[in-house]
Amino acid sequence: MQRHLAYRLIYALNGTGQLIDVDNVPVGNKCGCFCPACKEPLIAKNQGTKRMHHFAHQSGTECDYAFESMLHVLAKEKIREAFLSKSEFWIEFEYKSFCTNFEECKFLRYSECCESKKQRFNIKLFYDSCEQEVSYDNVNRRSDLKIFSSTNPKRSPIYLEFFVTHASDLEKLHSGNKIIEICIESEDDILRLAENGIVESDSYYGSYYGNMERSFSNIKFYGFKNKDYKNSHISNNISFLRYILYKSGKMRCFQEECNCKRLAKSKASSLLEICVHTSVSFGIYEQVRYIGFQKFKIPNCILCKNYVDSYNGVGKICRLYKYLQMPQYETIDTARAKTCRCFVIDQEDMKSVLQNGLNKSTTIFCK
Repeated sequence: MQRHLAYRLIYALNGTGQLIDVDNVPVGNKCGCFCPACKEPLIAKNQGTKRMHHFAHQSGTECDYAFESMLHVLAKEKIREAFLSKSEFWIEFEYKSFCTNFEECKFLRYSECCESKKQRFNIKLFYDSCEQEVSYDNVNRRSDLKIFSSTNPKRSPIYLEFFVTHASDLEKLHSGNKIIEICIESEDDILRLAENGIVESDSYYGSYYGNMERSFSNIKFYGFKNKDYKNSHISNNISFLRYILYKSGKMRCFQEECNCKRLAKSKASSLLEICVHTSVSFGIYEQVRYIGFQKFKIPNCILCKNYVDSYNGVGKICRLYKYLQMPQYETIDTARAKTCRCFVIDQEDMKSVLQNGLNKSTTIFCK
């Protein structure tokens, strides 16, 4: 016979308000039990061998919230009983240690730049008491369970909140209290929590239940210290465009990669180096070379209005090559502009290119 089936009422309240299993009461109307939600009398259907034993409403009209209320009450009782009866009761959540530069980092991040690990605590070392329906200290709400220390009242308690369909309100969750919110879907969920403790992810349960593994991603921790920004060992490789300007007027611009904490000037002899960390380098070269000209006013053929595409569409030429008595397709040393009487900067183009500025991840090394 199948013991658990979704939405069947297998626990109910007896005459003294205690939750009781359907297999532990007399059959039929003699069970003396009531619905956990609407409090209407129930009938126990617990003699069959083919269908799952369960409670039904004597009126014949089932209550929409009976199953949800049953799980809610069952969770409070089973978890409280487990906590009080065990010498160990574990909670486990993910702890993230972020890079010391995380909040000020100007690089485009492709990961969280943090190290994650599981923090696991036996809370029975710190707490010895657990009560149902206790008010919060600073919020006008009641908790499902309050775990606290009777010997150290100044120790912050842990509040447990269970839900099936309706999560807790945000005011409660973000009140500054230590709260664990747990979504439950079945009696099996509750029994696993009672047996193994409260684990934020499903990995811990997998080693115990194999194919029966369930995801407990709906367990959430609020008010616990679960991160820091003190990890000085984390670093990532970054890709960027590096522009180098030399005293001669020559310049280079190329893609490079390095550790994010080791970005530095690459050439001692360079006047200026601009490193732009970006995933899209289109238009960046034009920006950095104009910035170099604004800073040092060193002419270069690349910046000259007379340096244009060649007539055959291959490479660049000086359109004044005849006037300057230069071979048409000579490989030009672009630094010769320093002594060229015809050099003229394209002011309109420079203004247009520079109007948007470089992104915030730009690093400039200047001699």
